[in-house]
Amino acid sequence: MTFAYDRMYLADAMAVLAEFFDYAVNDYGAEGDEVADLFCMSSLGDMFAKGNPSVVSGMSGPELFAHLSVEFGYGDADLPNPYFRFEKTPDYWAGWVAAFIQWRLGIAFDELFRIMPYDDLVGLYHPWHEASEERFCELFAEWARDSEVGTPTRLACLRSGLRLSQRELAHRSGVGLRSIQMYEQRQKDINKAQAQTLMRLSRVLHCSMEDLMEPVFELDEVA
Repeated sequence: MTFAYDRMYLADAMAVLAEFFDYAVNDYGAEGDEVADLFCMSSLGDMFAKGNPSVVSGMSGPELFAHLSVEFGYGDADLPNPYFRFEKTPDYWAGWVAAFIQWRLGIAFDELFRIMPYDDLVGLYHPWHEASEERFCELFAEWARDSEVGTPTRLACLRSGLRLSQRELAHRSGVGLRSIQMYEQRQKDINKAQAQTLMRLSRVLHCSMEDLMEPVFELDEVA
């Protein structure tokens, strides 16, 4: 299977994101859910998700938080020195497993925290911190699949955002109305649609073909 980035960076990435949330919440005093939201919106979060070596292994967690502060205009604030803790905090664990899940499933961080809000993730520290990262990722994948039931597809959201009916989209794109209905009802897997179909839809919806794809929450065996 394809992971978010090369496995050689995974251990560093997990440690960095763990330190990032631990420092942000327990040293700086920020709200974890707000930090998670900023991280998801930041260029740093995007680079981290793609495994950019300068981010996932080129800086510490506190340094990552400092860079995030600068990106969102808080660069003049005095940042406290990190405090060494013998015991790992729930926030440290949340960052640790979030990095693993994002790498393992290859999903965006905003998708991850949509399915499992940061505060909910921290709340699972007991008893899940004693489980392996792989086992917790299996649990997350189950939650993710359940959460998709009844949730509008990306195709439906993009279409609604442009105030197009299914019939109008079919007419403008040349894709059959029934196919569009089945994609939106998840009766057909849009991820398996022909490239030409995705291209036609993306042109009308002013998005990339990747924007139409649904996230995949399946765990293949790791070689």
